[in-house]
Amino acid sequence: MNKYLQFAVEDFEPVQLAVGSGLVVGVIAGDGLSVIIHSVDNASTYTLVGTGFTVAMGDAINAALIVAAQTNWMKAVSPVQLPIGQAVTGLTIA
Repeated sequence: MNKYLQFAVEDFEPVQLAVGSGLVVGVIAGDGLSVIIHSVDNASTYTLVGTGFTVAMGDAINAALIVAAQTNWMKAVSPVQLPIGQAVTGLTIA
């Protein structure tokens, strides 16, 4: 069974990213306006768009990935605990 990371999005429903064979936090770019996440197999690149992103967002994503890996198949969704002052406003997939 696949696992998913869930991100709260301002003024919208939460979004979920499939973990698949793994995700890697790449870059926090654009003066804290985006976080780039790569799938381990390089099949997809996800860009979280938002405000105030710092290294703490990367740490929060990594912590959620650890929780996802350590939980059984019945808990398929692991929410990412957004750091204080940081917000997701959108997601793009390439």
